[in-house]
Amino acid sequence: MMIYRIRFTPGRTGFFAALSLLTGWAGEIVLSPEKPLMDLFPASSAPTFFEKQSQFVPQRQLEWWARDKKWHPELDERNVFHVTLQHRSVTERNWEISIGKGGQLYSIYSSFGEAMAPSTPGSQWNDEVWQFTTIYEPLLGNDLPSNPDDPTRMKFANAYVHQSGTYTKEEKGARAFYSPILGEHFDPEKRAFSILSWGQIPSPSINRSGVLVYAQYRDLGAGVIEVTYLIYNFEEEPMTNLSPWGGARTSVFPEHVISNPDGTYRFFTPFSYGFDELEGCRIHFEDTGGWGAMTANAADPNSYALGVVFGTDLDRKGLHYGKPRYDVGDSRHGTRDYTVQATVINIQDQPGTPHLLRMYFVIGTLSEVAEKANQLADFAEYEPLTFTEAETPRVRLYQKRIGGDLVLTRTPTPQPLCEVYAWPVNGSVPLFLMKNNQTGRHFMTTDPYAQCDREPFTNPFKPGDEHYEKYQNRTVYRPYSGQTDWIELLGFVLPQAKADTRAFKYTPFSKLLTEAHAFDAGDKLDAKHLMVRPLEK
Repeated sequence: MMIYRIRFTPGRTGFFAALSLLTGWAGEIVLSPEKPLMDLFPASSAPTFFEKQSQFVPQRQLEWWARDKKWHPELDERNVFHVTLQHRSVTERNWEISIGKGGQLYSIYSSFGEAMAPSTPGSQWNDEVWQFTTIYEPLLGNDLPSNPDDPTRMKFANAYVHQSGTYTKEEKGARAFYSPILGEHFDPEKRAFSILSWGQIPSPSINRSGVLVYAQYRDLGAGVIEVTYLIYNFEEEPMTNLSPWGGARTSVFPEHVISNPDGTYRFFTPFSYGFDELEGCRIHFEDTGGWGAMTANAADPNSYALGVVFGTDLDRKGLHYGKPRYDVGDSRHGTRDYTVQATVINIQDQPGTPHLLRMYFVIGTLSEVAEKANQLADFAEYEPLTFTEAETPRVRLYQKRIGGDLVLTRTPTPQPLCEVYAWPVNGSVPLFLMKNNQTGRHFMTTDPYAQCDREPFTNPFKPGDEHYEKYQNRTVYRPYSGQTDWIELLGFVLPQAKADTRAFKYTPFSKLLTEAHAFDAGDKLDAKHLMVRPLEK
């Protein structure tokens, strides 16, 4: 007998309907209104490994009583948990990964126990996770003078971006702030879970993040997990790299191997991280077989291992500064139970360009990991993408009154007003529905920092200094303070200067706004300079 059960799960972006199909295993099919926004990942041609029967099941409740993952004693996993994705089988090894409230992968659990590092109170599932990171490197405050009396000043010029969220070590007593989730979707046929978040500069900063991180976690069977990132930078400053960052517990996987170009592998266990040429801490993709693995015993093919497949030849697409490389180093002589890994792809980013990055995890014995990783190496990829006005799907926006505010939403009402792009058309900007928690007012904007907590930055340079203008009249942004909420990503709109108004019908967004406070430009373009597609009659 089949039993269908509707369950509504609250989330930061609204209520998602979930249909539970109970046929032995407790499965869940998420009927997500976010699907039009999230269905933008290019198809993968990687092989699958479904020789044995299995299921891929999302769990929306944290089964914290089931086992002890040995997190830091001061941390509570409930604060980060968003969803757990389980590979269930009675004929092959089970595994699960947990996705945090910023979209980061913070737990990998299988026969070996918990693979991910225990994390720390000052960086709660922020650094010691698998996540996308990037840098606005020219904005880093390397030109700021050092001042022992004001050690925070350098911090305010942070220009790194984390998929996960912000540190708590910078603010005494601060709670973890994870990157706002703007969309998610589970596709049972593809065995894929997709999530979208607005990446954060992980400390209060005079710099701004314009990085949207789309991540798709897909079960390919037999311990293989495909991870696809689609990155969109809507700031005017270019990113300088694409760098998935992560690692594992050194205590669980104390050794590491790196593949050779012929598919074999060799012992490769650097004792530190971040030092050029130190014990081969950094190696170019092209000098490997396209993968590395952490393992309990590099000399035993039957020992447990966790492989990372990054590919060998990513220079074939896009423009790069230097060659893509793989960095690794453990912390066995430090305070953290953490072997760090990062894949660094230094790109020549053109802001407003979507970027695709695809990689793989492989769970199994070392011999199983090597066999599957060699089959997958050619399917890891990077490329800049082009989403055009002609081919990108659109979503309809409807008029809705929330309290005293007349705004737009993707939730259907009797009053449709316009259409916007579901995906980031090259050169477009995201349109947000936000709330100011102090005033209670809702408003629309293309500036996610609009009305967030901020303070003036004290310029350390005097007039006439070559650095004075760079740091004059700057603002320190604190989006984590709770002053604003990001209610809904409405879609993407084009600035008037970038819209092809001769080939397509457009109307200024301002013509649809009947209340002046319904839109706040923040530090970005006014509504009259933003174009939306009118409804087709």
